[in-house]
Amino acid sequence: METETPHIAGSYRTSTREYMGHVPALNRGTRFSIGFGVLALLLAVLSLPYLVPVVIELALAIALLSGYYAVPFTWLTLRSRREQVEQSVDVFADDAGLHFTHGVTEVDVPWAEIDRLREDRDCFFVMARYSRVYILPERAFDPAGLEAFRQLAASRTRLGRG
Repeated sequence: METETPHIAGSYRTSTREYMGHVPALNRGTRFSIGFGVLALLLAVLSLPYLVPVVIELALAIALLSGYYAVPFTWLTLRSRREQVEQSVDVFADDAGLHFTHGVTEVDVPWAEIDRLREDRDCFFVMARYSRVYILPERAFDPAGLEAFRQLAASRTRLGRG
């Protein structure tokens, strides 16, 4: 007889600064950043021996491939919505998926919609369909809950590191 996975509950609050620190990692390795980063590298090679276009295109390629291109856009967005970013978030994980409660907003993310889940040094990046990404800090869970979440995530979706 198969047992049902218990609800894994957690809670966290992020600061704008912490969120901004994760922006490059969120955008690194996406189809957009890889595709246009490689295109910028190709343009840099084709622009040889002209120094100015090569430098500009290499800088663009580095910004795209590293994910740092998104920092100014995110900062502009967060600047006007700081109080929304810094609200407390409750998260529940079970066999159905993840459920986030953020202020008056509730978001359900079924496991079937999660393409992959990446664990970084101190958080999880939940990559869902339709270009949705959620930051889930490890500190949201107590140690037992964190391990239970890792096991649940590994059994339901692709769980990667870095």
